[in-house]
Amino acid sequence: MKERTENEMNCLAIGDLKVTSEIFDKILEGCSLFDRYESIEWHAEKDGVDWRNVVRRVETMGYRSYDPPDGLAERMKNVEILFVHLCPVSEKVMDAAPKLKYIMTVRGGVENIDVQAARKRGISIINCPAHNAVAVAEYTIGLIISEMRNITRADRALRDGMWREQYPNSQKIRELSDACVGLAGLGTIGLLVAKYLKAFGTKVLAYDPCLDAGTARENGIIPVTMQELLERADIVSLHARIPAGSPPIIGEEELRKMKPTAYLINTARAALVDMEALENALKTGEIMGAAIDVFPQEPVDKEEPLLKIDSVTVTNHRGGDTYNSYAMAPALLVKQLREYLETGKGKCIIH
Repeated sequence: MKERTENEMNCLAIGDLKVTSEIFDKILEGCSLFDRYESIEWHAEKDGVDWRNVVRRVETMGYRSYDPPDGLAERMKNVEILFVHLCPVSEKVMDAAPKLKYIMTVRGGVENIDVQAARKRGISIINCPAHNAVAVAEYTIGLIISEMRNITRADRALRDGMWREQYPNSQKIRELSDACVGLAGLGTIGLLVAKYLKAFGTKVLAYDPCLDAGTARENGIIPVTMQELLERADIVSLHARIPAGSPPIIGEEELRKMKPTAYLINTARAALVDMEALENALKTGEIMGAAIDVFPQEPVDKEEPLLKIDSVTVTNHRGGDTYNSYAMAPALLVKQLREYLETGKGKCIIH
């Protein structure tokens, strides 16, 4: 074993189906920051369908969703830095790791980590919202255009032998250059969506409870209240996070505030939207349409009401599903950790 230096630490990575131990190993094994490194797997045997259920359970129940993996407590005794993707990190895990200094998650959210328990123990959490930001932002633009311009409806009709001319929004189809988009959430993904929209000449509004108005204006974004956003936007796109168990941010009241010609886009979290309220708003024409990539239950049941509504574009949780978004995440985290160790500062540091 090489001689240990002041900043070197014992490191453990917990891989899973999407960010495997192999992906972690390529970046972390042999990294000069770590004196000792090993990796294990958690639910890596799941197939895609089963994995969706794991994701949904973690996103709704947080760090309480699963017990620690078998044997993890023994491995954690000397660990100073822990890398995870979705594996829950509860107080029980931290109790087994008296030397733990950093929890590194390749996710943007920290639902799977007991943040209060970490703060109580002086453990820093570093997350990685940039890992799938480009993927989700690109996909959001694709869904906006697909829904507004009826791309999937035209494709489906043509495959069914129909040359379709009339759509729910016929006579009201507009270009992005003539549209106003409201972003509910202006984190890493929201900022990228705004950047891409500006290339189309789109007016962009944003609401975020932690919004830096200066940063928004520097990027050509108009900061507004949530009520203003709903009332003014032609397209409302969701890029927010809410704690596990919180009520939706889009329900009956919010949908009533939207224009009857407006569209709702959700590539973030299913829990952000009251799906029954959305169904009713679409059926009654309260809003023009929607594009939804995330659902409370995945895979979606064939009787899901939104599947039967013409004015909806639906996809099966594909927003962040690129090779880049998973493969690059550990490297981004290492870069953030180096910056923090060298300067005492850094992005996405939770103390």
